[in-house]
Amino acid sequence: MLSAFPAGRLSEIVGPRSSGGSSLLLALLARATTAGGQVALVDAADAFDAASAMASGVELSRLLWVKCGGGFESALRAADLLARCPGFAVVALDLGEGPLTRDHGVSSSLGLRLQRAVEGTSAILVLRVPHRLTGSAAALVVELHRRQARWIGVPRPTRLAGLDSEARILRSRCGGAPGAWAIEWRL
Repeated sequence: MLSAFPAGRLSEIVGPRSSGGSSLLLALLARATTAGGQVALVDAADAFDAASAMASGVELSRLLWVKCGGGFESALRAADLLARCPGFAVVALDLGEGPLTRDHGVSSSLGLRLQRAVEGTSAILVLRVPHRLTGSAAALVVELHRRQARWIGVPRPTRLAGLDSEARILRSRCGGAPGAWAIEWRL
């Protein structure tokens, strides 16, 4: 999966809450850290859960976690700076949900700014967002949709057992063809 995201290019993981986007991002970070790489996560909404990351296989000793306290501009500056720093296998910017992406009047130059920051490096720069933000600057865009929740329990289902999602490649300038896949997330 790490090779699906192109190094030196900007990628987006797009999807609303509970669509599997955060799980896909954690899987990418886990793959990079278990391969011995250093990763950086810019957490714009302060929503990162270290316990979930560990359960997903992320080696926390190889993770730089940048909390931005809900500051959209701070998060963008941090991601821009980290993408230019040598030594990171992955730099991820998680913008979370809602106000950070809806109310900040994201300029059309955001994608170009971030693409220029990572160009010529060996890092993967990936944004986790609820809807597309970077326009044509993203080399890879993966969109996720939740199909259904699975519940367990007797006599009636009361506990979440997992989610079924669908992932679609909306754009790929890295050799892969667009397509769709069903994904099952188990708890």
